Amino acid sequence: MSKFTLPAPFKALLAMCAITAGLSSPTGAWADDSKELLKAMSDYMAAQKTFSFDYVSSVEAVTPAFEKLQFVSSGTATVGRPDRIRVTRVGGFADLDVGFDGTKLTVHGRNLDAYAQIEAKGSLDELFDRLQNAGAEIPGSDLLLSNSFDTLMDGVTEAKHISSAVVDGVECEYLAFRKNDVDWQIWIETGSKPIPKRYVVTSKHVVQAPQYMLELRNFRTGEDVKQANFAIEIPGDAKKVDLSELGQIDELPAPAGTMGDAQ
Repeated sequence: MSKFTLPAPFKALLAMCAITAGLSSPTGAWADDSKELLKAMSDYMAAQKTFSFDYVSSVEAVTPAFEKLQFVSSGTATVGRPDRIRVTRVGGFADLDVGFDGTKLTVHGRNLDAYAQIEAKGSLDELFDRLQNAGAEIPGSDLLLSNSFDTLMDGVTEAKHISSAVVDGVECEYLAFRKNDVDWQIWIETGSKPIPKRYVVTSKHVVQAPQYMLELRNFRTGEDVKQANFAIEIPGDAKKVDLSELGQIDELPAPAGTMGDAQ
């Protein structure tokens, strides 16, 4: 009988099926400690009183023609617990500088020559909660809460430690979680500094399951960010407006509202 050889594409497909079957098994080597690893990350982040990082984020949109588009931004974030944060974000459609000093939130659209200010006395946790209730949640803010574990685990129906992985040259633990409306994944640096390196949220009940991705880089703490400046200097010619009038400050372009669903 002649020997039958599978074409390369079929070999690759069978190998992928075998890997997928292994990941779905509840007896995998990493199946039991996902919550413990996530809690360690939450506790480590909460213990950092002043820290900063660079980031890259992407958000997907799906057009009525079922074309998936990805919009990428990048920026910096500096946090001073319990009540200070400074975030910049530059993309193809916005150039933002956002600051909160415990009493006032300032949003400066540098490409718009305009800014808005909101009285918002309180902690970062309280600020993020108010923004979420107003439909203006800062993507990835769940990772910056004083107790991110409880918020991230709220509504989780399934948790898995998938495997070890490498993100931006750093060894990580790759975890996956499921909720009724979204699936989310997180890559946490291995070792004594369990920093979240990548965070992906998938809207699984939306057409073509668009994703939001946040990747943290150059994480710095302590003396490296001790002299952080949380005050935003507004140019004298910038116009003060209501936040609703500030214009295009989203990660998506203005026409995206008519393009389809996006995470």
